[in-house]
Amino acid sequence: MAKRISKSQFMMGLQCPKRLWLYNFRKDLVPPTDPATQRLFDEGHRVDELSRKYYKGGELVSYDFRQLQRAVARTAELIKAGVPAVYEGAFTADNVLVRCDILKKNTSGGWDLIEVKSSTSVKEEHHSDVAIQRHVLEAAGVRVGKTWLMRINNEFVKDGEIDPRKFFVKEDITAEVAELLPSVKENLAKFLELLAAPCPEPGIGRHCSEPYDCEFRPFCWKGVPEYSIYNIPRLGWDKKNLLKAMGVISVRDVPDTFDLNAAQRLYLKVEKTGKPVMDRKALAEFLAELKYPLYHIDFETIMPGIPLYDGTRPYQQLPFQVSLHVQDAPGAEPRHFEYLGDPASDPRPGLIDFLLKNIGPEGSLIAYNSAFECSRLREMADNFPARGDALRALADRAVDLMRPFKQQAYVLPEFRGRYSIKVLLPAMVPDMTYEGLPIGNGADAQLAYMDMLEGKVDRAAAEKIRADLLVYCGQDTMAMVKILARLYETAK
Repeated sequence: MAKRISKSQFMMGLQCPKRLWLYNFRKDLVPPTDPATQRLFDEGHRVDELSRKYYKGGELVSYDFRQLQRAVARTAELIKAGVPAVYEGAFTADNVLVRCDILKKNTSGGWDLIEVKSSTSVKEEHHSDVAIQRHVLEAAGVRVGKTWLMRINNEFVKDGEIDPRKFFVKEDITAEVAELLPSVKENLAKFLELLAAPCPEPGIGRHCSEPYDCEFRPFCWKGVPEYSIYNIPRLGWDKKNLLKAMGVISVRDVPDTFDLNAAQRLYLKVEKTGKPVMDRKALAEFLAELKYPLYHIDFETIMPGIPLYDGTRPYQQLPFQVSLHVQDAPGAEPRHFEYLGDPASDPRPGLIDFLLKNIGPEGSLIAYNSAFECSRLREMADNFPARGDALRALADRAVDLMRPFKQQAYVLPEFRGRYSIKVLLPAMVPDMTYEGLPIGNGADAQLAYMDMLEGKVDRAAAEKIRADLLVYCGQDTMAMVKILARLYETAK
């Protein structure tokens, strides 16, 4: 008997045949679901639940993956009864099991298929996702009319209770799906044949992370050195594949004559020689732009897909915390100020008050990748017009501490082509580290705050989270103070 696969496994096969095989026969290699991924799953479930209010009067097939036969049987009952809509209907045919987000009874007696996505745009892989569902439905004897992609409206602005008919946008993808149906049957036969054979060996490539990150990447990449051709910044896959065909994997083995741009060639030189690159003139010019007092600033944000507060959009970055280290003169001991919002309400009004109280009318705002902080300031200016001019004035004073590193005025061998602050800090300031911090990166900060916001932790845990958030965000701005001090020392 042929092996049965699910819709998600079919999509795995399209991305990489090896991924499909490993998922079926080496599940021991699948890492536990990390909190960030789980939050994405949870967000998707909330979007699915909201989408069902778009078509009221339907029936939910609530049996989960442990009761698939009952789910299929219940779905068949609902289809036969002709209910207005079926949510999470389960169908099996042609050795594939699919669950459909929404099936809506249409006026011709058939069913329209609606796939719900928590993205704000239609992507190429979405067409294949819907095509395999339509293939199974028709093979199971269901008469399918139109196929739709229901996605989040990125122009939606919350104003009171969320109306699903404004929150979602439907796009008719019937024609695109029809074009894919012949290839669905071909791919399905290929995948089932694949699962009856030994593990395939496709090479490392773009498919390892597109369209989705592969959970088997650590296994497939275990022979790749820590600093490889795959780490060379902005190197296209055509050149990566060419180097691999030449037998070159380590950056140190890349020929000096290989076609690289100037920035890539400099990183290659630093790696091979082990010598840093310091452009003291460029550093001095950068430092000359700074106007004291300096305000080292860093935001932490949440980005909910379903807006939480009136006036906000889906996936808008909402600052809930800010750290501020103020230096009155070069080398001066910094003064620290901090704000952390109350998860019970919109944290931005209090954050705005904090900024305007603690940032004076003169001096540069220093941020690492200042485009992020400037975007948040300008968005808050739009959302709170009474403070808009003051917030835009702050954004206009921003200086990006990342610039000298991005422009390669300061390159250490330890950077290995990267210049995030987490990479710079241990190389430039060895006595500072993020290791061991309960909250050690922005993703962790976002997850922790959302846990408080959603009431997932008790009072004691929430107090610890608040303390850990303050330590982490303060570390970011103190790191900027220390890094800037190193630049001054180098530019002398």
